Amino acid sequence: MAEVDEVKVEVVGVFEQSAAGGGDEAKLPLVILRDPADRELHLCLGSCEAFAVHLALARQLVSRPLTHDLALRLLQKLSVTIGRVVIGRHPWDGYQATMYLNAEEGEMALPAQPGDAIAIALRAEVPIYVTEESLSGLGTQSG
Repeated sequence: MAEVDEVKVEVVGVFEQSAAGGGDEAKLPLVILRDPADRELHLCLGSCEAFAVHLALARQLVSRPLTHDLALRLLQKLSVTIGRVVIGRHPWDGYQATMYLNAEEGEMALPAQPGDAIAIALRAEVPIYVTEESLSGLGTQSG
């Protein structure tokens, strides 16, 4: 269940952004998350995570499972479900995600990179939240 300071978001898509001073060849993949008030959070991703998020959004299947597919299958085999993913500010390093897992022992919080957590959450069809602190006063934020 979401905490008071968590806002449910939808993944709008994966896009390319030009790197500062990089010219045409320097493109960074980023994912855009949007809340119901149309506030957006733009998070830079690695190319592998961006590809995995894109595939999940497009509901494209691949012939062999990717790492995120494997992670989800492992959780399922261990009878662990994902309750939600929360993305918030990291004290030193941009953003960090927390995956809330439900197991026989109860709920567990597992820190993760935002791109990995988003890719897995989309595959598992679980909600993604962003902390209010990360959205407050933002129109657009790069991470």
